[in-house]
Amino acid sequence: MKKITFLTTILVVFTAFTFVSCEVESIDPALSANGTNNNGGNTGGGNTGGGNNGGTPSGDYWPTAINNTWKYAVNSETQNVKVIGTDIFNGATYYKFSALSGASGGTTGTAAATWLHKSGGVYTLKTGDMQINMMGMIGTQTGYEMVLLKDNLPVNATWSGTYTQTTTYTGIPTGMVTTTNYTGEILEKNATITVNGVTYTDVIKMNLQQQITMTGGFSITNTEYYFAKNIGPVRITMYAGSGISQSNLVNYTLH
Repeated sequence: MKKITFLTTILVVFTAFTFVSCEVESIDPALSANGTNNNGGNTGGGNTGGGNNGGTPSGDYWPTAINNTWKYAVNSETQNVKVIGTDIFNGATYYKFSALSGASGGTTGTAAATWLHKSGGVYTLKTGDMQINMMGMIGTQTGYEMVLLKDNLPVNATWSGTYTQTTTYTGIPTGMVTTTNYTGEILEKNATITVNGVTYTDVIKMNLQQQITMTGGFSITNTEYYFAKNIGPVRITMYAGSGISQSNLVNYTLH
């Protein structure tokens, strides 16, 4: 089975979800079909590390007013990302993004929503369960929650965490559990980048490394994000094995 990689331009929102080869057999990450006030479908999974308590934010690097819209060129295609509402999880407000789905090599993934929470310079990404069809095998992968960005950290500072996911297929009694250890690092602050002929200033460049482990193997993905102040992500480049996938901002509308 060949390796299949999707880059969803909500970061994961802008985090890649990867169908790894048969030797590794893990899928990361799941996107959610949940919009209710629960734990986003993280049954069988856990999240540790990172922390949601930040200091003084250095600005807003992902404006999340309802109806904010970003259009991205994702390799040879385009994707629109829109803030469509809010939900409350554990007493905190999370902003909900429009649905994304993908298909490649006979495998499809269907996702209804992804959420983002911001507090004190800490940007927390939440996803829920994803329904998948891998060459006729129907399954579900549980979601996760992780700290994507800390805009209040200096250059070279890092944060880390861990989450687990379980993938089950119809007719197969035992679920497949994967553990993802992630580390974020601030690479540059107050940077400048030109994307599609537009120059953005006051940019935070960061790297997110995800090591996905299960019995029999592991895979490592590195994703570089460029967050422009008062605009949002303007470029995301994912390196997974020998593959590279990039999303570039085309235009945006903020409210």
